[in-house]
Amino acid sequence: MRQSLAKFLVLLPLLQSCEQSAQPDFHGHLYFASGNYVGELDLVKGTSVIVANRGAVAISDISEFGENRFLVAETSVVETREVPRISWVDIETGQAETLYSGVAARYLSAHSALVWDDGSRLHVTSRRRNSGINAQIVSHNLNQISTIIDVSDEMVLFETGIPEQRGIHSYDIMTRQLQRRESLSAACKLEGSLWIADRGQLACQARTQLGDGTEYLLTDLDGNVRGRLALPPGKQFIALAYAADQQILILTEPWRTVFGGERFAVWAYDLITGQSHRILKNQYLGASAVYVDETLRGATGQ
Repeated sequence: MRQSLAKFLVLLPLLQSCEQSAQPDFHGHLYFASGNYVGELDLVKGTSVIVANRGAVAISDISEFGENRFLVAETSVVETREVPRISWVDIETGQAETLYSGVAARYLSAHSALVWDDGSRLHVTSRRRNSGINAQIVSHNLNQISTIIDVSDEMVLFETGIPEQRGIHSYDIMTRQLQRRESLSAACKLEGSLWIADRGQLACQARTQLGDGTEYLLTDLDGNVRGRLALPPGKQFIALAYAADQQILILTEPWRTVFGGERFAVWAYDLITGQSHRILKNQYLGASAVYVDETLRGATGQ
């Protein structure tokens, strides 16, 4: 018995080594918001650092805003009143600027256009003079737009309504065409969704969940289901970012320790193999993130 145990202890490091080598080597950096700071997660090292501190605010969302810069939706407290605003922050210089009073925004770089929600109206505004892109898209009840996603240089998706009756709409900033996506609304929740540009598909949480875990669908804009993510069963996931150069989705999984403490695992889902890989056991990434691949790291100065 002792001899068998000794052999097992000798083999254990080798078995662990084989298990670790089976996981692909992911690369790149993930930028995320936590509290009042913007953080950077190195997917190679599995370490994170603070790259920007926004002071006395709480950041709820982060997205792309050109080289070095990120667009953030944040809330400050002024005389006991919460004041939401849309700002940009440059992680290389530390510069920042408040753009609008608002709760959510996305930047369409090809037209230097911002689609932003002030809490009761959704707008589009170009930062270029004489662009002709400046309109109110839709008005809505207070804080009823849950999500804005850009799906091309001209189009965004957004979801509005009370939680039980939310509908997905698309808006083309060039044609000003507003369209309710009935089939997509029936299949998907837009919150926690990602647009996979090189596949022309939306990775979205199914409107009707089966079982205890999170079910993610792959759909086109017409709501046709093209596939499902084979995520580990019984777990809750939120998709945060798409790494096109690696064909992986980055997801976060909230979980609890045996003592009831909350933790957040980081997962990568390989769209080519259909395999899931847990990258980190505990790293808080919030509800949104921006992936930057190796070829663009020089542009962020990191």
